[in-house]
Amino acid sequence: MSEIMKRSMFYWIFKLKYVVALAIFFVAIGFIGENSIVNRISQQREISKLKGEISEQDRKFEADRQVLEALKHDHEAVKEVARSRYYMKTDEEDIFIIEDEEE
Repeated sequence: MSEIMKRSMFYWIFKLKYVVALAIFFVAIGFIGENSIVNRISQQREISKLKGEISEQDRKFEADRQVLEALKHDHEAVKEVARSRYYMKTDEEDIFIIEDEEE
């Protein structure tokens, strides 16, 4: 490079040193470190996924709680759970278990 170009480049860098420093600062904040914007976005995605899992578990918990209450008070509910989950049967009936083939 010619001497004039070097002087002009250094002159503009020196003149715009605060702008360059701010640009470096924003890049460092945005993309480097554990509190960067990129990490924040990925953490927000993870939080929303976990909240979905929590709501699914709450729904399952409520369904199981209702079945448990039914089992405590209803003899027919006990028979229904025994038949569906444990493949138990009465003397007059036969049970055929059909399973789908998973690939």
